[in-house]
Amino acid sequence: MANTTHYFGTMIISVQGLELLIVDLKTLKTIERVHKELPVGDDLYRHQPIRFELVDQMTTALRGFSQLLNDYQVTDFQLWGSEALSKAINADFIADQIFLKTGIKLNWLSISEETYYRNQAVLVDQHQKKLQPKQGLKYLVGINSGNTTITEFNQQSFLYSTYYSLGPVRIAEDLQSLRQSAPNSVEVLSDYIDSKLSDYKRLLPKEAIDGPSDLILLSSMPLSQMTFKEAHHHTLTAEQFETIFDQVIDASDQFLTEQYGVTEADIPLLLPEILLIRKLIHLTQATTLHFSHNTVLDGLAINQAVREGYSKSDFSAQTITAATNMADHYRVEPVHCQLVTKFALHLFDQLKPVHQLTSRDRLLLQVATILHDVGAYIDAHEHYLHSDYIIRHTSIIGLSVHERQIIAAIARYHSATTPSEDLSHFQQLDTSERLLVAKLAAILRLADALDDDRQQKIGQISVSIKSPELIITVYSNENLSFENWEFAYKSQFFEETFGLKPRLKQRSVTAK
Repeated sequence: MANTTHYFGTMIISVQGLELLIVDLKTLKTIERVHKELPVGDDLYRHQPIRFELVDQMTTALRGFSQLLNDYQVTDFQLWGSEALSKAINADFIADQIFLKTGIKLNWLSISEETYYRNQAVLVDQHQKKLQPKQGLKYLVGINSGNTTITEFNQQSFLYSTYYSLGPVRIAEDLQSLRQSAPNSVEVLSDYIDSKLSDYKRLLPKEAIDGPSDLILLSSMPLSQMTFKEAHHHTLTAEQFETIFDQVIDASDQFLTEQYGVTEADIPLLLPEILLIRKLIHLTQATTLHFSHNTVLDGLAINQAVREGYSKSDFSAQTITAATNMADHYRVEPVHCQLVTKFALHLFDQLKPVHQLTSRDRLLLQVATILHDVGAYIDAHEHYLHSDYIIRHTSIIGLSVHERQIIAAIARYHSATTPSEDLSHFQQLDTSERLLVAKLAAILRLADALDDDRQQKIGQISVSIKSPELIITVYSNENLSFENWEFAYKSQFFEETFGLKPRLKQRSVTAK
């Protein structure tokens, strides 16, 4: 009998239905994959509560998944809900019913997490299969019923990611009444899509690169399910796509079913999707279109393999790049930002015996440090409050909503205000979160104090713990009177948090 100790089960409920993936974390080999379709989007995009009978079908399907997990002796498993489903009017009721009837807790994914995990799945799959796109630039485009995400890579390097509340089901629902009265539904749909994507080029970060590219479609439906005579290994050239577009744009339902295998349920969604993809091909200058069947679940399994030490893949650079792009957008002073980040991460690493935090916590500190001054774009006065707001309300790839709230709180307390002076806000977090925010904010306050005047008088530090003191030695030939004053003020919260009194020592730098 197979060794199932490193089997892992991950499940997701989305607006298309439910899916279960059982994978061997050691090899990332798929053991079992099951999909159960449910038309949840019909209610969701009409802004109606998800019907009770659909919720009941969800719990029935999950009990079946649980039995399958039990058959494979899988004890390590998770259940996730898509970002779109979390927007349902009765999302909390759905989660409660699932827990009461199955004993399984439903965790919600943000749109940025879904994008992050899909990207992981595609990149790992391409690496394993040694697939290289023809162009250096590639766009990973995730299309589900209600959202479209666009992520650009140059070779394997992440450049940026963005998303739109635009998908075939949402488009069809939004324009149902208009299409009935419009003489040319294709023109109406095309104009609608153009209006939603009109600012795409204008809002690109400066890191974006223009030029011929490969476009990889993820979870695209129904286009990815169609049978293409022209396709080779799930690939179409832009010219082949145009030929198919011309054939299906005014085709009858019978032709679509017989020629391309489109199901009756997917026929109303084909026109919105194919028009959307055509627009994306134009915007990204794609010469080749690839179809990938990697899903969020594949990325979640890879992430679990990394957590448990079976894989050394590290995709955190995507999150750091996204944070840096965001800082650039809000015109954060880059030299100060880089220096404070360097100091903060050095302090975190040297304080590990004291704080006992994880590598994931280190990433949260790094993102908070990159973004702590974004609020100054709105107003320099009490900029930390504006930083809090901006971070809370901006999607960052790879981070959950919960993690963004933690990062926002760290940024909120990096300057003048401390948690003890802001109890009504701070106490909205639970105990473990308050401890994490306090520790990381205390570290950031020290790091920020070392360059508070933005003059970069200190280029290097060393840290040593000599209880009851934390000795921070700074290397500089400058007058540090202001830094000493600011450090004394900002270090008080660190002492309250860690029980160590920070002390600043200056050493001169000898010219070589």
